[in-house]
Amino acid sequence: MPTNHDLGQAIRRLRRAKHLTIQELACAADMHYGYLSRIERGGASPTWEKIVYLAAALDIELPTLMRRTEDEAEVARAMRETRKRLEAR
Repeated sequence: MPTNHDLGQAIRRLRRAKHLTIQELACAADMHYGYLSRIERGGASPTWEKIVYLAAALDIELPTLMRRTEDEAEVARAMRETRKRLEAR
């Protein structure tokens, strides 16, 4: 199941792919850049409304943002499993 951290990573990757600063995206999504920074680091739980604003500001469909979040969760899971295997050696 995706976490706040996975959502934040997805938003950060999408923001960077669009060459937006955190301030630019925050302004476009009608939020403070400090709050967006906390979202990207997984330290804040955005409301559904804020997630919708972020998707719109990133010019992507909401299902795309959710898929990217699920992809981030899968990468994190694979990394944890790999780390466990390496530590077991």
